Amino acid sequence: MRVRVILQLNPPNPVTVAAAAAAPIAPAKRGEHRSAKRLPVDYRFSIFSNGQEGQRYIPARGINMSRSGALVEAEEPVGIGSVVAIKVNKLGLTGSASVRHCTIKGGRFRIGLHFPSPLAQAQ
Repeated sequence: MRVRVILQLNPPNPVTVAAAAAAPIAPAKRGEHRSAKRLPVDYRFSIFSNGQEGQRYIPARGINMSRSGALVEAEEPVGIGSVVAIKVNKLGLTGSASVRHCTIKGGRFRIGLHFPSPLAQAQ
């Protein structure tokens, strides 16, 4: 038995190919996988972390925030994967967050927080 496959390709449009080649290539943006857009903030965050030494209070400054997470900056690190309690006093919000990353930048630590459920109004 003999099978013959015939493929017919359309020649590319030279105008489209030239335009695509001339177009600048934008670098991929970090965070495109986020479901909610992060907005810049300048709020004080209170982070409460439970460790071997007991509960630690870590003051932090918010850099950006969405309803599902935030990026904050603090003077001390927090363990990746740990679950912390947070408060945003100016907004009257409280809740829990998991630490997604903690990287050093300029002598401070940038901490990526994910809120498994939306923050609630503090009572």
